[in-house]
Amino acid sequence: MFKKALVAIDASGPSMELLNAVGDLKKMGMQELIIVHVIRTELAGIGIGNRRKEFLKNIERKKDEFIAGGLQVNIHQPIGKPSEEIKHLAEEENADLILIGSLGEGSLVRRIFLGSTVTEVVRSIKKAVLIEKYRQKEDSFSRVPIFREGKPTTVLLATDFSPSSMYVFDTFLENPGVFEKLILISVIDEGYTEEQVQGNRDKADAKLAEWKAEFEEKGYEVETEVAVGVASELVVESAERNDVSLLAISKRGRSMIDELAVGSTADHIIRRSTRPVLLLRAK
Repeated sequence: MFKKALVAIDASGPSMELLNAVGDLKKMGMQELIIVHVIRTELAGIGIGNRRKEFLKNIERKKDEFIAGGLQVNIHQPIGKPSEEIKHLAEEENADLILIGSLGEGSLVRRIFLGSTVTEVVRSIKKAVLIEKYRQKEDSFSRVPIFREGKPTTVLLATDFSPSSMYVFDTFLENPGVFEKLILISVIDEGYTEEQVQGNRDKADAKLAEWKAEFEEKGYEVETEVAVGVASELVVESAERNDVSLLAISKRGRSMIDELAVGSTADHIIRRSTRPVLLLRAK
């Protein structure tokens, strides 16, 4: 699915834990990894402290480990504004995927998704973005893995049948064998008459049935679901109920807004999901 991935890290615990996602990315086809640590302009002239020295040693150790595992790995340490440097490097290196992390709903999310470096990258970059999730226990963090031993790898694909959301379906249709099971979900707006809601439900059921047949031909196990209500809430609820490994959604829906906006369905799903979220943008 993704041959070249870029991961941007700093010296924080959650950020370093993000490197443990490399095993999942290899199962998704990754062959080359770009590790980026941006040095902010205002800190460029400050000497390297012990914590930073240990951080850099850890990165080098991880690089050696990944290379021994068959990956091509490069480390970049540009100086500048993190969001701009990450975007520039992703374009320059033609990365297929950007990997970032989030703890989920809470104070850290407000820092991550409301005006931070990560927000700027997620909303503006024209690349696929995988948002890993962490669980925090006291001062330690553990990543929520996509591939779990003894568990089928299930992906929830959410669609409103817009061209960009159907690109998500096409991506998985063209890459069989990575995941075992798909749950296809469409949410109908509850602000219609009962007759209109039923008509829209029937149309969604019919469209999902067609896609179900196509996915099954590719070897997937498939379930479909049509719900009525608030899309962001029902998609996350379905992901939890079905214990999915990953949510896959489009960065752009019927609103035709190019970038991920605060308050959008995708934005709310990212905030509320306790599962990793894959954001795909039609090329």
